[in-house]
Amino acid sequence: MKFYKNMATLLAVSTAVATDQTGTTYRIETNSEDGIPDTEQDFQFYFYGSQSGGASSPTSQIKIQTSPDNENWADLVESTQLTADGDLAETKSHATLPLLKFVRAVTVLGGGTNPNHTCEVRILSNGPFRLKTVS
Repeated sequence: MKFYKNMATLLAVSTAVATDQTGTTYRIETNSEDGIPDTEQDFQFYFYGSQSGGASSPTSQIKIQTSPDNENWADLVESTQLTADGDLAETKSHATLPLLKFVRAVTVLGGGTNPNHTCEVRILSNGPFRLKTVS
């Protein structure tokens, strides 16, 4: 069993807003002296999201996106979509695509009228890492 003791926040929206949010772009830097080979370092993502209001089937979802070059982005893992007022907390791993050099979190809102939403997104790992802000 892996223990995910290292974490960093990718996106935090603490005041409810009704617009899509794009978090800061980060470059992931692992520590080559941590005793965990890069091939064994594992990452997971913690999602907390809440939504309220909106009209005509409002939805909110959080996505982790990854990129090799900070220009071309692919969805890596998605939270469960909220379709009603409420909140959800979950942890997910990325299974289909590799985690590339750059990472960011985004929120995607939908419906006739977007709901208000808040979120917190964290990246977790079983080995040390550092997030470097990309300008």
